[in-house]
Amino acid sequence: MPGDETAADADDIRAGQPTLFTDDIEAMAAFYRTIGFMETYRFPTKEEPVFITLKWSAFHLTLADAAAVRGSTGLSGIGTSGSHRFDITVIVEDVDKTVGALREAGAPVVLEPRDQPWGDRHAYVTDPEGNYVQITTHSNHDFGWSGA
Repeated sequence: MPGDETAADADDIRAGQPTLFTDDIEAMAAFYRTIGFMETYRFPTKEEPVFITLKWSAFHLTLADAAAVRGSTGLSGIGTSGSHRFDITVIVEDVDKTVGALREAGAPVVLEPRDQPWGDRHAYVTDPEGNYVQITTHSNHDFGWSGA
């Protein structure tokens, strides 16, 4: 029940996560591991996986084999969109270092690291499915925001 968790397991609690559909789940997992994500779940465990869950601090991300999801749901549009209507933003300590590691691993860099007027530094790369991934550092502009 929410609120019953202990401080020790609070980082492992999630209310949801985005799912990225892919035709090559292992390539996608390798890409996100290069950023620093750690694998927390794989199904099935003894065969080629159709689902992999990754975690970066409190950020969880699920990768799903598009054909398997289309087959199990009957939703023919799963994994077929070619638009860039979203990006995945990953907050890191060092944008340049992370982008360098991704470039070395073969990831396309579509926007080189640059400073923003509000204090962040960011870049854009694409994952193996062509999804935009914003690699960013955050200044302290988030602190003190009341949400009002």
